[in-house]
Amino acid sequence: MLRPRTVREGSVGLFALLGLVVLGMVAVWLRGGGFGKESYQIFVEFEDASGLQVGGPVRFRGVSIGKVTGLLPGSNGVKAVIDIVSKSVRIPRASTVQISRYGLIGEASIDIIPQEKLSEAALAIAPNSKECQSQKQIICENDRLTGEAGSQLVNSLTKLSNVYSDPAFVGNIDSTVRNAAQAALRIGKMSDEIALLSKTARYQISGVSRTTAAIAGAADNAGQLTQSLNRVVLMNQATLAKTLAESSKLMGNLNAIVNENRGQVASTLGSIQNTSQEIQALSQNLETSVQQLNTGLDAVNTAQLGKNIDVLMTNAKETSENLRKISENLNNPMILLTIQQTLDSARATFENAQKITADVEQLTGDPAFRNNLRKLVDGLGSLVSSTESLEKQVYATQVLETASSQLKYQIDVQQRLATFQAQVLAVTPVNSESPTSPSISLEKNSTPVFLAQPYLKPSSTPIGDRKPSKIN
Repeated sequence: MLRPRTVREGSVGLFALLGLVVLGMVAVWLRGGGFGKESYQIFVEFEDASGLQVGGPVRFRGVSIGKVTGLLPGSNGVKAVIDIVSKSVRIPRASTVQISRYGLIGEASIDIIPQEKLSEAALAIAPNSKECQSQKQIICENDRLTGEAGSQLVNSLTKLSNVYSDPAFVGNIDSTVRNAAQAALRIGKMSDEIALLSKTARYQISGVSRTTAAIAGAADNAGQLTQSLNRVVLMNQATLAKTLAESSKLMGNLNAIVNENRGQVASTLGSIQNTSQEIQALSQNLETSVQQLNTGLDAVNTAQLGKNIDVLMTNAKETSENLRKISENLNNPMILLTIQQTLDSARATFENAQKITADVEQLTGDPAFRNNLRKLVDGLGSLVSSTESLEKQVYATQVLETASSQLKYQIDVQQRLATFQAQVLAVTPVNSESPTSPSISLEKNSTPVFLAQPYLKPSSTPIGDRKPSKIN
């Protein structure tokens, strides 16, 4: 009886001890501890614990890695003892430790926020090793850090409530709401105006569409016209090219003709200039003679003098007409063509002469004959030049004879006029101031007239054989 009672009491004691051990293990497990796990401690100093309590979680990158095992308040702050449950966690030394609170009723916790990444060599260092303190790359066991209080939700809400309770802030919100209401009214008016503008723009756009369609039609017509022109140009391309080539040849021929006859034209213009100078000198001489004659013709018969003036004017008119015809003949392209033909004939003649000379040289081959022939040609050239000089001398002689005959006739006329004047003065004295006594005066720039001889129309008669016409 005694033995079963002892066994029974012993088993009850063992069960009680076993229950205590299980409860202890459960308590340790609930507090985050474990068997066979190595942990290390670090110390963090805060200015304010901000509701942090023993047993609060410690998070690294948002994951719980330990807990707060102790809080030691001091005069300058609060020292928190943190237990990191695993030595395999490597925390960079450049990390921020702050107290955070999630939610209004959530407990405070410590967050470790790393600021850099660790290298492979730093990951191989153990937090409780001797080289950890010398390397200073990770947080080692028993290191002392400085933490931050972090942002507190209650403080933030308090500040926010203070801001919203500020009368100035409320007044600003009120004015903002009023301005928003006014802006809404203006936006409503603007929307109405935009609606009207859209209607007007719709009508305008319809007109623009019609205009665009008309422009497109005109562009199509222009494109068709361009295509037609291209077809016409392509069809007549050969004709146009031929026409341009012929025009180029014609211009070349005209340039060649002008270049070949440049000397002849220049000489002709020089001769005309010399002739005009001679005519001008002769007109000046005649003007002087007329002025001298006007001094002795005050008492001449008016009717007879009018007839003579008519004859002189007729001759002057014929002279101007002949001069005009001469100028037209000089400007006539046919004359240039005739000169060109003459030059062509002369060129052909010279070519024939060269051929004849070559034939003669081939036939004879005698140097003496060639010398004699050269002398003969030189003599003919001298004869031609002598003939031209003789013709010029004959022409000059004829001109001198004509001038002398005209001068004689003028002297005769002056003598007759003087005799007639003497007879008239002998019969009736003449009052020089009477309005019935006419006088003839020619201005300096008036057209010169021939008093001595009326103008004779051009004829085939030589200049020396012409006879002056008489004045009635």
